[in-house]
Amino acid sequence: MLSDLSPPSSPLSLMLRPYQEECVQQVLSVHQQRPKGGKALVVLPTGCGKTIVFTETARRLKVKTLVIAHRQELLQQAADKFRLVDPTAVIGQIGAGRHEWGAPITVASIQTISRPEHLKNLKQCGYQLVIIDESHHAATDAYKTVLHALSDAFVLGVTATPDRLDKQRIESLFGEPVFSTTIIEMVEQGYLCDLRAIAIRTVTSLDAVRTQGGDFKTRELEEAVDTPERNLRIVHAYQEHGKDRQAICFAVTIEHAEHLAQAFQAEGIRSAVVSGETPPEVRKRTLQAYARDELQALCNVSVLTEGYDHSATSCVIMARPTKSRALYVQSIGRGARLAPGKRDCVIIDVTDNCLKHRLQPQVLQLALGLETRNGESLTEACQRLRAEATETPISAQEERGEQTTKVSARTTDLFVNILAPMDWKRLKSGAYALEVGEQKHRIALVPSALKTGYYAVWAKLAPDFKPQQWLKESPLEWAQTHAEMKACLLQTSAKKRVLVDSNAPWRSYPASVKQVYLLRKYGIPFEAEITSGEASDLIGEEKARRAQAKAEQSPPPRTTRTKRTTSRGKVTA
Repeated sequence: MLSDLSPPSSPLSLMLRPYQEECVQQVLSVHQQRPKGGKALVVLPTGCGKTIVFTETARRLKVKTLVIAHRQELLQQAADKFRLVDPTAVIGQIGAGRHEWGAPITVASIQTISRPEHLKNLKQCGYQLVIIDESHHAATDAYKTVLHALSDAFVLGVTATPDRLDKQRIESLFGEPVFSTTIIEMVEQGYLCDLRAIAIRTVTSLDAVRTQGGDFKTRELEEAVDTPERNLRIVHAYQEHGKDRQAICFAVTIEHAEHLAQAFQAEGIRSAVVSGETPPEVRKRTLQAYARDELQALCNVSVLTEGYDHSATSCVIMARPTKSRALYVQSIGRGARLAPGKRDCVIIDVTDNCLKHRLQPQVLQLALGLETRNGESLTEACQRLRAEATETPISAQEERGEQTTKVSARTTDLFVNILAPMDWKRLKSGAYALEVGEQKHRIALVPSALKTGYYAVWAKLAPDFKPQQWLKESPLEWAQTHAEMKACLLQTSAKKRVLVDSNAPWRSYPASVKQVYLLRKYGIPFEAEITSGEASDLIGEEKARRAQAKAEQSPPPRTTRTKRTTSRGKVTA
């Protein structure tokens, strides 16, 4: 049994992903330059750990912290994450009938603290760090009033979608992002699952629907799209493209959501509705049933666009036409999170008949700025566009999204790529199980009996297979990351081998701008003519080395690289 796989100490030793660590470091650097009155903006796609980044930032700064959000669910999530990082944290709440001023960490509702009677308390509490969750909302008067009252504090804004329908730029409040990445980059790096959009055409016309505040007028839109024919078309599209997948369906109004749920149920598909008017206890039971896979489709109105996480969701149905890129990206983000055994998420894009350009509905390629063909995933689109750019045809095998992976022998110690999907199996109990290596070490993600979406990490290692807990109950994303880091460590300790997709055509393309940036960032020597495949190998080795060092809870040693010959006969450092 490996001694470096012992259970973590308390408080939780959180293993950040490389980009999360870089993000935290960037924020800390800005704070060091201007701790009073300074500002920083972080843009991370849904599912990439915004809450992890800001809780870890606050933990390292160790200053009096105020977290502001516009919804109660977001406040509860922030408080839960703080307690996971540090179980001894004292956290107060302002909002929802609670007024717990003076705690070292306070989570607060903007609707409450922006009231005149609370602004005096804000000034007296001496907050040194203010975190604004979903900061694209911060251009409103309520946020501006609060920030004016806390002018001496350092302000960190985090969001997945910095753009707004009213065209106001939140950069005017925070400055340009100190760290920003995109859904496409996160998918390519393996931190979000692949997205595959299916455009479903309908004969519904949106030409008569007017706009208000930059988006379709709700009542007019409902009258246009909430028809039995269109709702049945959506259900049939799900049966064709999303069968056996858990789906979240976004509707225009509560009545529209109810009609969609009825259409699903009529076809034998277990479904339910949640909205802002659903009683809290009913909503909780419904979301728990969905988390337990007792429901296949969850129809909702607005409430699941922000702050809701169920990583196993692998189908998103956009039954609500929108002109808002932010709303669209937030919606599809509900299906972009990684989960054990999950390979991709199908986006069912309901594109209605629309002749007026000003009423053009959002579709995946417009929202993400990437030209995708119907049924093509983001990864396949990126591969095709690279091939077209270099006038290199894509093989039939690659068009099918297939890859041949083989183990290549090396003379030096290399590591398994931590971004490679692992073969998790879903058990009837709701747990996920993974076997590692020839010795068949066993790792399991065991669901919490009390908290939906939380899992503990347990392991049984050869040769005695005695159970040991590696991580207490944590969000699935954290638990999976922790388990896979340890699984990589098991593999590297036993095998000293790396999985390399040596036949992929992209490996012969020139290194991308992102790869060159990472090579320089990590201090890796390279030639000007380095290929994408060679750059990927070097970056992967360096990331794996750093991940192993972090898993072993010791400072990473300085890298000493020996010269080796590339596949083209050139020598690299």
